[in-house]
Amino acid sequence: MATTDIKLIPLRCPDCGIDIESGEDDIVHFCSNCGSGFEVTRDKFKKVDIIFVKPKEEFANNKLYYLPMWQILSKISISKKPNIDINQIPPEILSNDRFTSFLAGLLKKEKPIDKMLFFVPAFGVTNRYQLMDQPGYLFTVKPPKLESDSPKDMVGAEYSLEDAVELAKVMFLSIQYHTDKGLMGLQGADIIFYYEKARIAAIPFYEEGAMLVDGLKGHKIFKNALKDWEKIKAKLEKN
Repeated sequence: MATTDIKLIPLRCPDCGIDIESGEDDIVHFCSNCGSGFEVTRDKFKKVDIIFVKPKEEFANNKLYYLPMWQILSKISISKKPNIDINQIPPEILSNDRFTSFLAGLLKKEKPIDKMLFFVPAFGVTNRYQLMDQPGYLFTVKPPKLESDSPKDMVGAEYSLEDAVELAKVMFLSIQYHTDKGLMGLQGADIIFYYEKARIAAIPFYEEGAMLVDGLKGHKIFKNALKDWEKIKAKLEKN
């Protein structure tokens, strides 16, 4: 299908009045003029917090394309402690993984509850996108420092906050599984996950062969892991 066949829904930014081109699957929309983000529900506009992220200097000279990711701050608690003696866990396990250390800290607390930041893709993905080896997961394990930049052209988000929270739960369980090493079984523990606040982070990427590389850490994702990457690229380059 040619890029001219993309079905677009005309929208006008409620903050600055500029027309926004949106795809038929978009749920959250972004204004490159004033930087506003909003979700359209029936005939109402719901404001979405957004940060356009400045690339690291070493990546700034590349042709950059901005993709939306949900940044979700969640509370995670353990309502029933498992029978684990945290003092018997080898220190090299606790020091090698942020997530393992995080849960170990929960187990040490009298009232085990803490916060964790998740990065979840808001752009459309294909089955080539693997949750455990892509920038969202890698940002979650070791969060990058986000510096605010001026508004940029960016595709709309196909995943709502509700979708992203569910994906964050999957990521949480996946990280738990992959960092087990005898600690993450947590038999008898009731782990409760709920988000506290969220925003969209506009993350810069650039092309490198068959890959897209993020402009913060240099993590890679296959271009065909994004739904209709060539259409996304054509739209961003047209504006």
